[in-house]
Amino acid sequence: MIIVLDIDQKRRKSMNINKNIKKLLYALSLRGQIYKINTFQFYSEKNCKYCTKYQILKREQVEIYNEETDKFELQDRYKQKEECYSKVDVMKYLIDEYRKGSEADGI
Repeated sequence: MIIVLDIDQKRRKSMNINKNIKKLLYALSLRGQIYKINTFQFYSEKNCKYCTKYQILKREQVEIYNEETDKFELQDRYKQKEECYSKVDVMKYLIDEYRKGSEADGI
């Protein structure tokens, strides 16, 4: 019975982190900062278990040469900003990015 409660508590904490990450992504998107989070799973021989890697990408405007029109054009591209191995680290990175934006706005 104790194990079941412990699993439920872990599940609730994980759901709370996901909820906070989604809120941060939404708040950043309102400022025009669009992020994407990719997840990868791999097997760790060292730890003898599956691990998850989180890749944080940010949308940026990049100047690309178009051969057909013979001009440079701005296009959206996602560039990798951070690589984490826990959701808490993902949340910390997004909080830092949100704070940087607040400091720039003078809030």
